[in-house]
Amino acid sequence: MPKLNEYLGGIVSEIATARKMADLQTVQIAKEYAQDDLLKHFSIPRMKVGTVDLTIPFATAGGSTPMVFRDFLYDEIIKVAKTDYDPSDTKNDQSLKAFIVDLEVYYNDALKKVRDDNTTTITDSQIQYFEIIPKYTKEFCRSLPNFKWVQTDPEFFQQSISNRVIREARKVIEKTEDYDIIVEASKLMQLDVKCLIYAKMSVSEAGMEWSRYEDINGNVIETLIPE
Repeated sequence: MPKLNEYLGGIVSEIATARKMADLQTVQIAKEYAQDDLLKHFSIPRMKVGTVDLTIPFATAGGSTPMVFRDFLYDEIIKVAKTDYDPSDTKNDQSLKAFIVDLEVYYNDALKKVRDDNTTTITDSQIQYFEIIPKYTKEFCRSLPNFKWVQTDPEFFQQSISNRVIREARKVIEKTEDYDIIVEASKLMQLDVKCLIYAKMSVSEAGMEWSRYEDINGNVIETLIPE
């Protein structure tokens, strides 16, 4: 079962993916317009996302216990990479799993350092104890031939791994729990209506576009700015 943040984040991600699909279709339409003597004088239709209002029912399903390092790291890699990683490539998949086992010593060492600091929470300065894990994970995954990196941004991948490592470490150090939620309609219909919780979300588009300029040394700089 998913966590609430994963479920809501997934919905927002799917909306962004829908916008991307619409933009790809706009590019195709633009090519067709450019090749037609009459259509090339018309404006090209393009869809923009306004405000999407969502009311999402769910129910809590109890807390989850901390996962062992080799399980949660592999789980996060598969989840973030999605179709970019091919686990059916047994040889390279086993190489990844063996790498994760070797990497576990860094995780245990980081936990020991936090405990030696005698703190009840993981502080911002202690997060650096774990930074080597997402860095090494990204570097190793980029060397795997069954990892294509078509839709997966390496920096987003590294940050997602870092977030998962810190979240799981906090379960161990701070004794916190993540709560699973029930979102399947068939299961929600079996529950008393008093058990249901409703999350209301409004998702609005805030697009970015590439901007090019020259600095004082004549170097061309590309950066993303709000539309």
